[in-house]
Amino acid sequence: MNLHDRERWSRALTTAGWLLAVSYVLLLIAQIRRTMQVQESSFPDGVWGQRAETMAFVALPQNFVMLVPAAASAVLAAWLMTTEDRLPLPWTRRLVRVVAGLGYVVILLAVVGLVDDFVQAPDAIGGAFNLMNRIGGILVSAAIIRVCVESERTFL
Repeated sequence: MNLHDRERWSRALTTAGWLLAVSYVLLLIAQIRRTMQVQESSFPDGVWGQRAETMAFVALPQNFVMLVPAAASAVLAAWLMTTEDRLPLPWTRRLVRVVAGLGYVVILLAVVGLVDDFVQAPDAIGGAFNLMNRIGGILVSAAIIRVCVESERTFL
């Protein structure tokens, strides 16, 4: 693959990564709006408990899975353009950092969800499922962050 093809692929992957990252940001914004609409709660820990639970849904693996291909796109785009005489595109560098940052946001929201699960019903049967699901979200986020950080150290 010549340099022109690599640059073309790097641009395409950077664009795809940005589109996937923005799709997750839009999901976050929609969930924030939904969270702020909670005025009354049937949860034992009140309105803020229900808001925490509602917001923590974005940290479930099935809800932020678009960050995995976004991270893969960013890392591959950076790798394709790294040669002795060329550096990755500036938007690729920003994409790697934004995807890693979103990974940190997911971990924070998953932790908030975990705390809320323990406050609501620490001995509930469904609590084990929620616990495993949120820990799964934390693990996937940690993997995304690890790959993005290593990509930044190596290629950027």
